[in-house]
Amino acid sequence: MNELANKTEPAEDGKQVSQWRGLIQATASPIKLFALIVLVCNTVFGIASAVASSANFIYTLHTFLAVVASFVLMAIWSPRSFYSPAELRTLVELEAKVGKPVFPESRPWAMTLAFLSGLVLYAVYQFSTR
Repeated sequence: MNELANKTEPAEDGKQVSQWRGLIQATASPIKLFALIVLVCNTVFGIASAVASSANFIYTLHTFLAVVASFVLMAIWSPRSFYSPAELRTLVELEAKVGKPVFPESRPWAMTLAFLSGLVLYAVYQFSTR
């Protein structure tokens, strides 16, 4: 493991960058970090489905759905949280140049109610099939 941390690769500016630092730089924005988390979760759940019983796999699937649901709710309620600080500065500068907000007015209640009704229907379905 220590060898992996010490490996370096050339960067665009000629300096050496460790693989760990490269991974951290690749996940600079929250959306990129979430994509990495989803890939890791898919791998873990794929391995779990190969060795787990069907009842245990259903719980892992629900856990994965909960992760995705939290991402969706975060996207609905706080879309600015998916931008890195550098991107947000650029958006603020763009808003100043244009003179109007870049993001539309937030109206998350309709989407939240639709999401919650889908969640309730899914829970009723799971309860009725057992």
